[in-house]
Amino acid sequence: MAGVTLEYVAGDALRAMQAMGAALADPTPLQRDIGELLLIIHQRRFRAQESPDGAAWQALSPGYLKRKPKNKDKILVLGAGAVSLSGGLRYQTDGDDLLFGSDRPYAAIHHFGGKIERQARAATVYFRQGKGGEIGRQFVRKDKSNFAQDVKVGPYTINMPARPWLGTSPEDDEQILQRVLKYISQFSE
Repeated sequence: MAGVTLEYVAGDALRAMQAMGAALADPTPLQRDIGELLLIIHQRRFRAQESPDGAAWQALSPGYLKRKPKNKDKILVLGAGAVSLSGGLRYQTDGDDLLFGSDRPYAAIHHFGGKIERQARAATVYFRQGKGGEIGRQFVRKDKSNFAQDVKVGPYTINMPARPWLGTSPEDDEQILQRVLKYISQFSE
């Protein structure tokens, strides 16, 4: 009886598997790479003003739009840089976990929506008084004012619509998967 025998020595494959195991024992470099990618994904989302599923964020209310001081054409953006919601995006590695989100206290209400109950309070409002004694109809900052008035503000509720900004789309998930595969492949070469 004739036969053939194939002998396979798996040394290279075993070394590659050991290298992958060692790399995955400390996932920190991969987590940092994914964290940076998530920052890019979410910054892009803020520029596009859309949720992870591609739906446009609900427009600003006309009342808020009138009193918004700047960036009137941008939703979820009041100031620039570190003072904006998108400027508060952070990631952190913690053992096997990659944590991603915002350190801003108002991040959740913007993402999920909800009601903000404001209590009645006393306040001082500041105006600019003209040379003829007429008082302007718009509030000004205290340092720009020459006339102040104490007022009572009654309780009111702000209904904040949900504008989901945190999460990944299927396309984002594919990008993350490609980063993981690229990371693992470097140990199998």
